[in-house]
Amino acid sequence: MADVDGFGQLVMRGGGIVPLSNTALSEGGFEEIQTDANFVGSAQNAGTFATQSLKNPVVMRAGITATTDMCAAYIRSAGKIKAALPVSGLACGDMPAPLPYPVRLVSGDSVMALANSATNRTCSVSVATSAGQYHVFTVTPTGAATENEFVSILTGQSIGETLQGQTVTHAFGMHGFGELTISSPAYFLNGSGVPVGSITTNDPAVDTGTFMTCVVPIALNTRLVISTDA
Repeated sequence: MADVDGFGQLVMRGGGIVPLSNTALSEGGFEEIQTDANFVGSAQNAGTFATQSLKNPVVMRAGITATTDMCAAYIRSAGKIKAALPVSGLACGDMPAPLPYPVRLVSGDSVMALANSATNRTCSVSVATSAGQYHVFTVTPTGAATENEFVSILTGQSIGETLQGQTVTHAFGMHGFGELTISSPAYFLNGSGVPVGSITTNDPAVDTGTFMTCVVPIALNTRLVISTDA
């Protein structure tokens, strides 16, 4: 795994900007992207900068990119996911993109990002619920399989165990490009294994991951899976 450039922006209500940059973002694991010292004088948590320097630190739009492939990103607040963030590959545009539900930053909130290497097979699905809650789920397929199940990046639990009783309203997915061959959308399955919702994942090398409408009530036995052919 190498270090790559990770960068992006958070756009506040009223137009304030939190510029972000990490020129040594490690591939293959979540790592913080702090403020860009070239533009704001020092590198610090996004939340600390926003609350000290901007009038209305409510995130309306965001976009996180890496010079390889950005798999997922989120705002971490007190160890929890405050918001999942739109992501893109270096060659992609359409950023910054809107959040379904704006979130207010507090001091200490940090932007965490996962960049894939050229051989990384990790896939992600980011969701937002009608309660204004966000979460990120990942899976790293090892070969051909009908059901590679996504689990919470925080707890390793299924989407049903994580969001039971809530309704997903928006989602997007990114798939590791490496040697991975995707052979289905990401499906939300009910307890009988029948799809009750879906989202087609994007190739982070050439596509942008932005929230799309995807309405799925989540029960305890709901699972989120994707099929691979190789």
